[in-house]
Amino acid sequence: PIIRYGGVLAVASAYVATGNNAAVRRLLHVAVSDVSDDVRRAAVMSLGFVLCSTPAQCPRVVGLLAESYNPHVRYGAAMAVGICCAGTGMKEAIALLEPMLTDPVDFVQQGALIATAMVLIEQSESNLAPFRKRLSGHINDEREVTMTKMGAIMAQGIVDAGGRNVTIGLRAKSGFPRMTAVAAMLVFTQYWYWYPLSYFVSLTFVPTAFVGLDSTLKMPHCSVTSHCKPSLFAYPAPTVADDKKDKGVVVKAVLSTTAKAKAKAARKVASSVAKAEGGGVEDVAMDTDEKTEEKDAEKNGEDETKAETDTTPEPLKEELANPARVTPAQERFVKFETGSRFVPAVSSMSTKTRGFVVLKDTTPSEEVEYVASTRTIVPGVTGPAAGAAGGGGGRGGGE
Repeated sequence: PIIRYGGVLAVASAYVATGNNAAVRRLLHVAVSDVSDDVRRAAVMSLGFVLCSTPAQCPRVVGLLAESYNPHVRYGAAMAVGICCAGTGMKEAIALLEPMLTDPVDFVQQGALIATAMVLIEQSESNLAPFRKRLSGHINDEREVTMTKMGAIMAQGIVDAGGRNVTIGLRAKSGFPRMTAVAAMLVFTQYWYWYPLSYFVSLTFVPTAFVGLDSTLKMPHCSVTSHCKPSLFAYPAPTVADDKKDKGVVVKAVLSTTAKAKAKAARKVASSVAKAEGGGVEDVAMDTDEKTEEKDAEKNGEDETKAETDTTPEPLKEELANPARVTPAQERFVKFETGSRFVPAVSSMSTKTRGFVVLKDTTPSEEVEYVASTRTIVPGVTGPAAGAAGGGGGRGGGE
């Protein structure tokens, strides 16, 4: 079985992003006929690598395998969809993974959580909100199964990887596979046997940014326009800890009869105090009504102020200064405005506003302002800047 296990992974790496029919048939045959659960799981996962050039086909190919009686096959189907449809946010992929999020087998839930995070990485927060809530429930539940909780923690890390500034990229813009990313993803799937291998997923990440460079490979001050609401692709709101939750204080049980007796005694004390001061119950009631009216007026004023703030219309477009965060889903809304000083050097790349874009200056006679570059000094890792160190060069400034 070890040789067969290696064989299906060899097929995955040899035919990655090709969609080769012979490779797909071979992997499907192994997935349904092999006697080893490990080999069947690897064969189904390998389908994700072969089909990653056509993500729309993967949910259809592994749809029946996702309903298999064998939990290893179901896990492999979930990971295949996650690998193939990473960063696409495809509804078909999410629909296939949804039932496996509540699978009775813990490691199938783990795979479904990780795969869903791969599909939803760098998607709009409106699509991510329900999944974030599910992850939070798994992580905060003290009675949750360890395998499921580990999957939820890994999924949370994938969704927020790189500060929400990276996505999983197994293919370059040219369509060819990025071999480093493919090899890293293959190694990542082996966390099944040794969990430290999960860190290899970081080698599959690519920045989701627009970085414009001129002929000197410097970043000039320029901008592109995102023709959509800023909130659609904005960063998620920071998580706030709930201080109102019970912090382990033991609450004593109070009988209903005891509560009634205390309330009756409190009413008697209030009545006696009111009579002793010369007033009546009516005066106390009147004061209470006045305070209530004041509180209602303050509340209404706050509601009106909040309503005025909420009615402020959100702009329909946004200027993104170079460099800027541009997600894959946002790229189709981002364009260079007509009459911009800096435009793509290649006219066919005018719609490509993600990654490094070489720009052409339409008015070269004017002075160019560049974005100031900064260098972070990490003690023990990076040394002083080359100019300050007298041209020391190399890592650490003096190696």
